Amino acid sequence: MNSQKRYMNFAHAPDVLERETSDNGFSKGWGMHFPTSESYWLDCHTHYGRQYTSEANYDMHYMLEEWFSRLRAYRLGGIITIIKDYSMINVCKHFSALYQHFHWLLWMPCDQPDHGIMQQAIESGVSGLKLHNNAIFNGEADPDVWLSNKWAKVFAVMEQAELPVLWHMTQRVSASPYHGGLPGRLSPCSNDKALASALKIIRRYPRIPFVGAHPRYLGPERLAKLFKTYNNLYIDTSIGFALRWADELHNRDKIILRAFFIKYADRIIFGSDSALAGKLDDYLAQGFLCHPRFILRLNLPDNVLQKIAHCNAEALFKITPLPVDRRGNFRP
Repeated sequence: MNSQKRYMNFAHAPDVLERETSDNGFSKGWGMHFPTSESYWLDCHTHYGRQYTSEANYDMHYMLEEWFSRLRAYRLGGIITIIKDYSMINVCKHFSALYQHFHWLLWMPCDQPDHGIMQQAIESGVSGLKLHNNAIFNGEADPDVWLSNKWAKVFAVMEQAELPVLWHMTQRVSASPYHGGLPGRLSPCSNDKALASALKIIRRYPRIPFVGAHPRYLGPERLAKLFKTYNNLYIDTSIGFALRWADELHNRDKIILRAFFIKYADRIIFGSDSALAGKLDDYLAQGFLCHPRFILRLNLPDNVLQKIAHCNAEALFKITPLPVDRRGNFRP
């Protein structure tokens, strides 16, 4: 059977096909089952679970050691952590200079736009801005709050720096017991209205990449329509694209989702919505691992997998790629 035909329906590591001919085919068939594998994961969506304290330097160091001492074995290469407390800016500046695997976003509430603080964060090495529509869904703010002159100054700073915005735009209403999500509640603001307001901003600032968290609680068909209309629109993989520890994808779902991920490989960024909060136990570790598990079950082509795992995030958030190394004779 022709080698190309043998492998055309399955995504194997690129070197599997290379061994068919290299060294006169001496190692043909060795490792023939190796699937594609990520060089490493760069998680664009994690949360720092504590507020600023006098021991913030120690706390951050402890949590980074907790995460990477364990999850490096699962090829976690870097994290982008969301910081709510402006007092943490200098701490994050210190750690992003110290650790090549640590990066951060600044969370700015909808009622507190401050372009001066955003500029300070940019000068301190921030990788982007985090926005959340929670106040809008609680009826505490109008969905067009982001269209104010004060927010225009913030977005102008972001546009000048060419940095992205990670945005929780919409909200799930149904229960989602699969991932532990309780039923939502009907909001004074509908999801359609919240999304329409967000799209006004996305149209107004075409040079800013906008990354929708939890893929905006939309299915593949509606996401595809938005991708076609807005070139600066992206999604992360958090919560919506995850598999629990013992699960597999149904064949029908795998076909649909695999085609979606391949077609929009340039618009999808790995993220888990994990919380860095004290000791990393099995519960928190699995909250992260269910996201790589989902993506690897899709058996994506190598170039697609690398884009989603880390390359897209590195390009958008202006992060230097990491060297790929190993500690033992087999890199898990």
